[in-house]
Amino acid sequence: MRTSPARRPASALVSTLALAMVAGVAGCASANPSGNPGGSGDPSGSPVTTTDPMAEEPLGSPGVACVDWVFFETPLEAAADAGAVLRGTVVEQDGTEQVFGVDSNRWVFDVEEVLERPDPPRGGFEPPPELVVSAGERIAVVSTPETCSGDNPYPEGDPLDPATGRGAADGTVIVLLSGADDAEDGSSSPRLITPYQGVLTPTADSTLPKKWPAP
Repeated sequence: MRTSPARRPASALVSTLALAMVAGVAGCASANPSGNPGGSGDPSGSPVTTTDPMAEEPLGSPGVACVDWVFFETPLEAAADAGAVLRGTVVEQDGTEQVFGVDSNRWVFDVEEVLERPDPPRGGFEPPPELVVSAGERIAVVSTPETCSGDNPYPEGDPLDPATGRGAADGTVIVLLSGADDAEDGSSSPRLITPYQGVLTPTADSTLPKKWPAP
């Protein structure tokens, strides 16, 4: 299983007693759980994170960040923002890693195909080492948590869990990945670009679907 650390710049909004703009997490594409377009306005899809020193940390972990995820209108738009688009099979859960201060599920993933990734809006993207993979490799993928969602980081179920039924007839899924976090929390594996739009069921010809599944 290949994993390697990488750090990528992005922007984050930290809410303290006085709001301040700070440097934050890298390559975090994201989605608004309400389904409304939103987020940082950065074409890279970097999330906006907020922390309140006076508020409780519902997951019981110091430094937990509440992330306002960007919503992607189509899978193609999400794929353009992802660092890698892979089709493969989730094998099994393999422990956890800290992401945004939350213990997040790490899964073993067998890569069957590296799908063509559209160029991002601003172009010139160079993927970090952990996203440079080939068909036939076995890698670790972390399921990005919703954050600030109570005791369960996956209230609607972990999208990488085969039990959620997102696999095609042959059991494969398409995952849209970002590189490892620059959140100083020890994460070194690629992760889903958002908790909501990082796993898709392949089409009958094993390609990226044009639309999100109906709710």
